Amino acid sequence: MGGVDLLDSLIALYRTKIRSKKWYHRVVFHMFDFAVVEVWLLYRRDSRDCGIPPKDVNSLAKFKADVAGCLCMEKKTLKRRGRPSQHIEEEQPEKCPKTPVEPRPSTLVRFDQTGHWPVWVERKGRCKYPGCSGIVKVQCSKCVTYLCFSVERNCFLNFHKQ
Repeated sequence: MGGVDLLDSLIALYRTKIRSKKWYHRVVFHMFDFAVVEVWLLYRRDSRDCGIPPKDVNSLAKFKADVAGCLCMEKKTLKRRGRPSQHIEEEQPEKCPKTPVEPRPSTLVRFDQTGHWPVWVERKGRCKYPGCSGIVKVQCSKCVTYLCFSVERNCFLNFHKQ
């Protein structure tokens, strides 16, 4: 019974104190404490077998603090140094930052054929007609949407036709 008594006494030293009406919270934290103490006992035994002096072996409190720190840093990646390997680039292609999507007018407003007038504005914008990528200074007065309105491209008319 020496192992069980030792385990219970070590768990009692640095118990995770939680007061909850939910019984399973206490059980989960007890199992977590149980696992950490067991791992610390293995760590202490392996350190002794490897010839590490006892003063260099972490105490149970320090060991639990290190485990907590590792769990808190789980999703955070450290800044990598040096040249990135080809393997990493294949796994995670760089994503372009997405710009916020401008709201488009509903189809009822878009095709109602009333009150749509081209208005010249100071600020330039990209044409919102599908397939066109021109930079223009013309907006629809009702839809407030940038559209091409020139001799070469008349996206304004095509955008409002069914």
